[in-house]
Amino acid sequence: MLAWQLSPFEDGLMYGSPGGRRDPRQYRVSGRTTTALDQGRLLAAQDDVAVMRELGIDTLEGALSFTGGTVARVAGPRVTRRIESSAGVLYLKVHHAVPAWRRFTFLGRGATSPARREWEMMMAMRQTGFDVPEPVAFGESSSLFGCPPRSFLLMRDVSGVPLDRFLADGYPDPNRAGQRASRDALLRDVSGMVRRFHATGFYHKDFYCCHLIVTPDPRWGRPYFIDLQRVDRGQPPLRRWLVKDLAALHMSAPPCVTSADRLRFLLNYLCKSKLDREAKSWVRAIVAKAARLSAHVPKFG
Repeated sequence: MLAWQLSPFEDGLMYGSPGGRRDPRQYRVSGRTTTALDQGRLLAAQDDVAVMRELGIDTLEGALSFTGGTVARVAGPRVTRRIESSAGVLYLKVHHAVPAWRRFTFLGRGATSPARREWEMMMAMRQTGFDVPEPVAFGESSSLFGCPPRSFLLMRDVSGVPLDRFLADGYPDPNRAGQRASRDALLRDVSGMVRRFHATGFYHKDFYCCHLIVTPDPRWGRPYFIDLQRVDRGQPPLRRWLVKDLAALHMSAPPCVTSADRLRFLLNYLCKSKLDREAKSWVRAIVAKAARLSAHVPKFG
């Protein structure tokens, strides 16, 4: 069995003393005070209303039609813009359309706009003690039935380096603990964080190394989860979603992450000290899924 049998209040992320473990209860972020704007079409953090007004994105139409900043990514009907503001760098993610099947979905997650879904997952993960971008606002168009066809999410920038690039530059050793010790600490920290992520019911569905941003920290770094529009939660999550998350990490890790590193990562995730029959079944499932993922052609590149 897996991590949900363990305490969800402990992972491998060490803060403070070298021997101490992070207690996520200390890092839960209290909910932000929000206010409705534009006759209820937007929900925004009260502290950020002024900067939204400066940018002209304090209305739904203003946000959906915003053309300022620079385009960071286009993925089909989704456009993400990077905006320099008086409150720092912001990212505006606009969804211009949703698939036809979602327009006629009345129940469940399919009837929720992608912006609302990501906003809700950001809030839930922050309150559970995970590091994610700070949500600023979201809005969605009205819909008589099914998923709203247009929506947006505004969030703060996370300044750091994607995990794959971070690892490719070499395992960091800021505390001069030695290459092996620093490597083990990083593997333990990230695998413990992923174990707790799954233990608390979350699964990412797009969990490539580039969706963990490593920010400066006194240890070796502090990873933030990003691109949360497909994150979901279930208790317990289906095994196939856990395998998919682990396979995406495995497939996207750079070559400097050795086979021994990957095995240590998995054993720590499973809370095991040796490769027993159960661990071997996870290895087979992860490798097989990683092969299928690598053969998949991304829909939007």
